[in-house]
Parts: sequence; structure tokens; C-alpha cells
Amino acid sequence: MARRPHCPQRGFTLLEVIVAVVIAALCLSALSQVFATGVRSASASSDYVRAMTLAQGLLAGAGIEKALSDGSESGVSSDGRLQWSLIVAPEPVEEGDALVKPTLELKRLVARVAVSNPGDLPGTKQRNVELTTLLVVPRLLP
Repeated sequence: MARRPHCPQRGFTLLEVIVAVVIAALCLSALSQVFATGVRSASASSDYVRAMTLAQGLLAGAGIEKALSDGSESGVSSDGRLQWSLIVAPEPVEEGDALVKPTLELKRLVARVAVSNPGDLPGTKQRNVELTTLLVVPRLLP
């Protein structure tokens, strides 16, 4: 009967397994940070789009939904994350020494929207959107 030569055991040592687990943990940690950054960026982008849409809506609805008057108004979105203000002011124009005043005047409209997140730390830079436009309106006769 022939004897087979003694073969050493094949497999991984405990040290090799520990090193492999540590390397895998480091890779998973880096991947989780990449995904978390992506989620934060997507959330910030979504907030920016909402703020821009609200500011555009404020400018588009000015003078249509209710009468346009000089001054400012402000409010908060239904979820409390967007604070907005709309400022209406006359735009100065040079009319010279004209005897007849034009029947139209310019109004400057400024819509500001601030985005706040409940999880933001104090001192965190707040994201703001500001849109400005000029609107031609009929001049009120005295």
C-alpha cells in the first residue's frame, strides 16, 4: 500500500481573514459616504428647485391674483421650509420737464425665498433665491 505524501492544509489564516474584513469595512465606509453626499446633494437641489419655482410664482402672480400695491408681504410655505417675501416698489425714471405724464409706470418686484432645513446646525449658511423684475402698470391718477 502506497502512502500519499502529507499535504499541508489549504485555507486562510485568522490574520488573513481579519485583514480582509478590515479592508471590506473601509471600502463600505467610503461607499456609504459617497451615497450620503449624493443624497444631500439631491435634497439641496430639490430645495433649490422648489425655492426657484415659488419665487417665479410670486412674480408671475403679482398684480393678477390681487391688486399690485407698493410695500412688502411675506409668508411661509405649508411645510415651513421656505420663507418668502415679495417687495413692490416704484422704479424711478427720468421724465424730464414733460407737461404730460405717461399713463404707465414701472414697478420693481423682488421675490426672495429662503430655504431652511430643520436639521441644519446653527451658523450653517442658509440658501436663498432672489429674483427681480420690472412690471409696467397703469399709473394711478390723482
